[in-house]
Amino acid sequence: MPAASAKKKSSSSSKGGGGATAAASSSMEEKLASHLEMQKKFVTVGFSENKHTQERAYFNAYSGGSGATEEDEDPFTLESFRKNFTIKVTQNNESTNTLEFEMEGISAAFANAFRRIITAEVPSMAIERVYFRQNTSVIADEIFAHRLGLVPILADPNEFESFDKDTHTDLLNEKNTIVFKLHVKCQKERDASGNIVPDSILHEKVYSKDLVWLPNGSELEDESQGGDNNDDDDDDDDDMDDDDDEKKQRKKKKIKTFSNFSESQEKKFGKDGIKTVHDDILLAKLVPGQEIELEAHCMKSIGADHAKFSPVGTCWYRLVPTVYFKKPIVGADAKIFMSECSDPIPNHQCFELKGSGEKAEVKIKSIRGCDFCLERIRELSGESGWDSKIAVLKKRDHYIFTIESVGARKPDVIFKEAVNILKSKCHSALGRLL
Repeated sequence: MPAASAKKKSSSSSKGGGGATAAASSSMEEKLASHLEMQKKFVTVGFSENKHTQERAYFNAYSGGSGATEEDEDPFTLESFRKNFTIKVTQNNESTNTLEFEMEGISAAFANAFRRIITAEVPSMAIERVYFRQNTSVIADEIFAHRLGLVPILADPNEFESFDKDTHTDLLNEKNTIVFKLHVKCQKERDASGNIVPDSILHEKVYSKDLVWLPNGSELEDESQGGDNNDDDDDDDDDMDDDDDEKKQRKKKKIKTFSNFSESQEKKFGKDGIKTVHDDILLAKLVPGQEIELEAHCMKSIGADHAKFSPVGTCWYRLVPTVYFKKPIVGADAKIFMSECSDPIPNHQCFELKGSGEKAEVKIKSIRGCDFCLERIRELSGESGWDSKIAVLKKRDHYIFTIESVGARKPDVIFKEAVNILKSKCHSALGRLL
C-alpha cells in the first residue's frame, strides 16, 4: 500500500509538471504571436537602423506551423483591399500647388506605382523645338533652349495630340503644337530729344513673360524648305500704292513657316488661354547692343522622355509615424523624458506630465508626435535602458502622400490621371493574361 500510494503520488506530480509546461508553452506562443503581430503591422525606427522593413504578403509568412489557415494570415485580396482602403485629403493648397493626402490599407508597391506614374507618365506641355533668328547674348543657343524647356506652360495636354520629335514641320498644326516668340533687344534709354538717359538700360533682363503666344502658328520663315518667293513679281509694282496690300498678301502666302496651322488656337482657348505659368522666371541678362530673337514650339510628352515634361516639381510619400510606450514612463524616467522631448519647445502639445515625484507619469497627447519629438525619441531609444521602454513605429500600410505641381496642372487632377493610367495598365496586363 505505501508503495502504491507513492506511485500514485509520483504520477500525480508528473502530471502537474506537464500542466505547468503546457501553460508555459501557451504563454510563450501568445507572446510570440504578439511579437509577430507587431512586426507584421509596423516598421520599427531604430537608433542606427530601421527594423522589419520587408513586406511579407504571402500565406504562412508569420503564423509558421502546419496548422495555419488563411484566417491566420492577411494575403492580398480584392475584397480585403476594398474593405480596408481609405483615402483622406489633409491639405490642398492652391497658392503653392501642393496636395497632401493619406492612404491607408495599401501596399508600398501601390504607393510607389503612383509616385512613378506621376513623375514619369502623366503628360504635360513643354518647349521642345527652338528656332533662333538672333542671339548675341553670352548664353549659347543650346543652353538657352534648355532653359526655355524648363519653363512651365499653362496648357491642358489633353487638348493636344502627341507626335514624334522628328515629325516634319508640315505636320505641326494647331492640334499638336503651341508656338511662342521671344524678341528682346537691350539698349540704353533715350529721352524725347534722343539723348541717352544716364544709368538707365531697357530690357536688361529677359523674363518668361517675354514669351508671346502665337495662336496662328509660326511666323518665322523656314528657309530650308525653299519657299516660292519670286522677287520679279514686285519689280514693276513699286510705285503702285493700290497694289501694295495685294502684293503683301500674295507674298505672305508664299512664305513657308515652321508650322502648318489651319485655324487659330484662339478660337478654342480664348485670347489669353495659353501662357507661361510664371511671368518672373529669369532667362538671361543682356547688355546694351545684345539681342535675342527666336521662336519656341511646345509639344506634348511625358517625364520618361525628359524631366521637363514631368508635371510635378517633386512627389513623395512616407509612412505615418506612431509614438509607442512599451511600458509606462514614470518617476525619474518621466522627468528625463520630458526634459529631452518637451522643454526646448514652448507650449509643446505632443506629451504632458501628470502627477509629481514617484507618481509622475508621461501621457501621450499626439500619437504621431512632431518632427522634433520623433527624432529625440529615436535617439533616446538607442541609449541604455530606454530601448525596452519607448519606440517610434511606422504603420506599414498607412502613407502620407505629397504632390507638388509645377503649376501647369492642379495636383488633384494629376493624381486622378495617374489613377486612370494605372487602371489602364492593369486592364492591359489582364488582357494579355486572359
